[in-house]
Amino acid sequence: VVTAMAAISVLILLLLGAINVANFVIVGNQIDRNLQMIAAREMGGEIQLPPNEPPPRRFLDPPKNAYDTVLSSNYFVVRYDPNGNIADVDVSRISSISEDDAKGRAALAYVRGQESGRDGRFRYLAQTSPMGTTIVFLDTSGERFSYLRILLLSAGIGAVCWGLMLALVIFLSRRAIRPIEENIQRQKQFVTNAGHEIKTPLAIIQSNAEALELYQGESKWSRNIKEQTQRLDGLMKHLLTLARDPDLRKTMDLDAQWAAGDM
Repeated sequence: VVTAMAAISVLILLLLGAINVANFVIVGNQIDRNLQMIAAREMGGEIQLPPNEPPPRRFLDPPKNAYDTVLSSNYFVVRYDPNGNIADVDVSRISSISEDDAKGRAALAYVRGQESGRDGRFRYLAQTSPMGTTIVFLDTSGERFSYLRILLLSAGIGAVCWGLMLALVIFLSRRAIRPIEENIQRQKQFVTNAGHEIKTPLAIIQSNAEALELYQGESKWSRNIKEQTQRLDGLMKHLLTLARDPDLRKTMDLDAQWAAGDM
């Protein structure tokens, strides 16, 4: 049970880890594409979106065209002129950010001088042209919640599956071990019965050998008969002991005695 559950645990962890990593990569790539698309639309200073643009056809892409993607995204835009002064702030597509907050976040991103980065729940992309620099901040709180939701759901499902597999492994292991246990019990019973049945003829042989010695005297043949019957009697006693208590140490001791010829 322990070995099987260890293997199942590793398999579940690998499977859930692969699912969450794949989800993280796919959603992250989608965020980058959306951000680049919004930034490209905003570079002219005014959004021009053709509503009849065909939907994307890449695998695992959401069924949205660029128009629907921009309309469903929460973002704000800060534009700088070539002199590094803020020329325009657009917060019309997000309600949780004021113009002052947008200017502060944009100033930090502008000072960093990086083309892309993260600021709290926002991912930003800065693009420079002869007209100045445009910084687009995209709200990714929904995607972050999606990460957490998939993680919690997969962890919960994994825990339930692990518990079900534990119950199944215990049930199957008991069914698999039951025939072995029954065979061991039959073996013990057979050895016990055989030992008791063999003791009777051994006692008769021993007594007959002694009777022959009384009438004909002791000979090497009678001595051999008595020694072998005594040895066989000792062997049966040890077999009966092993049938009642098959301890490893006791078995090793008996093997050593047999090898030495003491039995």
